[in-house]
Amino acid sequence: MAKARINLEDFGPVSTFSTLLIGLLIQNFFGYAPWPVIIFVLIGIYDGYRRMWNISAKLEDEKDERRN
Repeated sequence: MAKARINLEDFGPVSTFSTLLIGLLIQNFFGYAPWPVIIFVLIGIYDGYRRMWNISAKLEDEKDERRN
């Protein structure tokens, strides 16, 4: 069974945790509460789902190539 070819580049620097930290830093420095945290967590969630979609598409393409 062939191993899937997923690079570390697929898991980029943006994640829910890093966006949460950015939101917390903005909240602490500028005093806007709780909007930066909410906005950046939503951005991180969107990015996570987008990355999962791209990875699953790559795996599906590899699966189709093996069938042919």
